[in-house]
Amino acid sequence: MKRKLALLPLLVGAIVLTALLTACSGALVREVYTAAGDGTTPDELVKTTTFRSDDDLNVVVRLNAHNRELIVSATFTGPGGEVYVTDPLEAGTTVTQVVLGLDWEAQGAVFWAEGEWQVDIYVDNQIEKIVRFTVQAGGAPAAG
Repeated sequence: MKRKLALLPLLVGAIVLTALLTACSGALVREVYTAAGDGTTPDELVKTTTFRSDDDLNVVVRLNAHNRELIVSATFTGPGGEVYVTDPLEAGTTVTQVVLGLDWEAQGAVFWAEGEWQVDIYVDNQIEKIVRFTVQAGGAPAAG
């Protein structure tokens, strides 16, 4: 009986180590979706896969549990091959979602190219997810 009790701390340690390693080696990204709006949090945005040419282009990245700081960024690619890269954001261990986006006004109020777009999500400089969306006409002000 004493021999079995002596192995108990070793068994508990192995279980804890396995749980920690599983948290580190699992998928870092749980979900990614595109959203329109002029907000900085997911609650301020509208989930969509179709944008107007004068919308802010946002992507919401939902992270799985992680035990270290993650660097999250996105690269948006337009239908003509034009590339826009977001500033990287640091997601601490308590951060569960990140909003990355392109502000229409900050781009000089130039309308986004119409057509199919792609956004690549990077975590710690490794591509994690690819999402596609559409930009439609409708943002240009009426001539007059």
